[in-house]
Amino acid sequence: MRFRGKRLGLTMWGTEPVDAMARHAALAERIGFDSVWLIDSQLLCRDVTVSLTAILAATTTLRAGTGVTQPVTRHASVTAGMMATLAEMSGGRAIMGIGTGFSSLRTIGLKAARIAEVESFSNEVRALLRGDDPRMSWLEAPAQVPIVVTATGPRMTRAAARFGDGVILHQGLSPDLLGRALGWLDGATVEVSCWAPYSLGATAAEARDRVRSRVAGGLVNVKAEWFEGAERAAVEHLQAGYDVGHHASSSADHAAIVPDSLVDRYALAGTADQIRAGLSRLLDQPGVDRVILNPQIVGPGAKPLDVVLRELEIDVLPYL
Repeated sequence: MRFRGKRLGLTMWGTEPVDAMARHAALAERIGFDSVWLIDSQLLCRDVTVSLTAILAATTTLRAGTGVTQPVTRHASVTAGMMATLAEMSGGRAIMGIGTGFSSLRTIGLKAARIAEVESFSNEVRALLRGDDPRMSWLEAPAQVPIVVTATGPRMTRAAARFGDGVILHQGLSPDLLGRALGWLDGATVEVSCWAPYSLGATAAEARDRVRSRVAGGLVNVKAEWFEGAERAAVEHLQAGYDVGHHASSSADHAAIVPDSLVDRYALAGTADQIRAGLSRLLDQPGVDRVILNPQIVGPGAKPLDVVLRELEIDVLPYL
């Protein structure tokens, strides 16, 4: 289903049993989402391969992908085999999302991958999926698996346009931030998704507080000099004290550092009327093909994902 001519995706965290994630994915498919993107962070989430298998088995049209994997702890041949198998069993509904890595690497004391490593890894996987040598002997025909690259800054955004089939912009939602990110694509024709921390509340204040941790997770990878005044000071403070072990949680101390102004620039957070208006604006943005909603579903005060989805079904999606 399309909303205002665009697609909606959903971020899922592997913090629930696999059968629960499969049920959530089936509900997301029913109410019109085109895709789910499962976090690949081994100490914070359940195994991404098993989870994606269950999700694809429980759905018929929904696309499902890593949201996102990285080249440091994964080998290209293993990843290609995983993605080709998922594509085969789902009728071509698998997507490989990839980035430099954050929570999956920092939680085990490793540094993020370099852009060149992400590009090389993606090209290796793509060659294996095509059936190039050294080939997967069981692969009878090329596996059609899009490679989608997440980007938080100008260098990765431009690189993603060069070697990816699509890009996920993780760079803010306000017109100035999103416009800058789209400009970094330099007119490339790749599919563009926009990563959107999401929270619907009875009041704007309630909604902001629930999604503040998700905004913090995005801000920890930006450059502080992109901001001014109190916002810059908040980003510097956040980056100095970010606890990656609580990357998924709503109750991390570092979340309190994020001011309302940055929540408003980075998230869809507010009442139903405010969400409808903000989501409509994103869907109407030229150059954006998909909005990927990223709700806070882990920790005290977080709404269960099935509640988030049913609220969307009743209070938001019919009005788009």
